[in-house]
Amino acid sequence: MKKYAFLIISLLLVAFAMNTKAQGLGIGLKAGMNFANQKITDINTNTRTGFHGGIYAIIAFSEKWGIQPELLYSSQGSELPDDINDFSYMTIPVLLRWKMISFLSLSAGPQFSILLDAKNQAGESFKDQFKNSDFGLAVGATIHLPLGLNAGARYVWGFTNVSELQNDISVKNTTIQIFAGWTIIGKK
Repeated sequence: MKKYAFLIISLLLVAFAMNTKAQGLGIGLKAGMNFANQKITDINTNTRTGFHGGIYAIIAFSEKWGIQPELLYSSQGSELPDDINDFSYMTIPVLLRWKMISFLSLSAGPQFSILLDAKNQAGESFKDQFKNSDFGLAVGATIHLPLGLNAGARYVWGFTNVSELQNDISVKNTTIQIFAGWTIIGKK
């Protein structure tokens, strides 16, 4: 059901963008560091450093407003007192972007994530103990540099309890991302 909802929302956003006589379309690559953690019921966790990378599009409605959908691989999880949660997600943020001045934009929007794998420190998979999807809110800022280069930071709050365990333990993802990107073609 969640996959169908995501597909419908994505198609509506694309259709809306195409019908608003967009000011331009840009496509780029981005990569960066993740400082991920998980809020786990009654367990203190520490931040786990990972990475993310992928592609993005900019669908500009005007000089100031647009939508920025992305498709990213994201390494997340947390460090537990005796182990490490190593999660791999395919994340799909769909962000409303406001370019407040020529070199700075703010963005916010939903992020849909698909769990690719979950492993412990020994490399053993425990993916079956977690939900296949996550939903959250991403907010951030991007500095726009010459030649289509950009850099920024983002915070992602996971709203979904991704745990499938039957012992009332809640697990929610949080991630701070620092990234660099390059809009290769089109609208910067």
